[in-house]
Amino acid sequence: MTIELERYTAIFTAMGEATRLQMVQMIDEAGEMACTSLVEKLGVAKSTVSYHVKILAHAKLISVRKQGRNYFYTTRRDVLDEAMPGLRAKLAGPASSGSEQGAVRSAVAHQLA
Repeated sequence: MTIELERYTAIFTAMGEATRLQMVQMIDEAGEMACTSLVEKLGVAKSTVSYHVKILAHAKLISVRKQGRNYFYTTRRDVLDEAMPGLRAKLAGPASSGSEQGAVRSAVAHQLA
């Protein structure tokens, strides 16, 4: 497998899960988000956030910064915009189904179509 193919495989694997897509959306909208904020807003365990962060960071979709005992995440907008042009704008748009997760799924389905 070529390096480019491996890169896109990692990106689309990471973005193919609704929780990770929602995390990217939330981090991108905030500019930077603490791990504790993600745990609170998603309503999941810290270990779940950590698992998803590892996959997103491996795909280079987010950057991780540690300050003391806290972790902060920012989206790699350059990678997102190159791999999936327009996705960030679609995620930021109003939810057509009335729910955040519905908007996320619609954006993914449209992007993959």
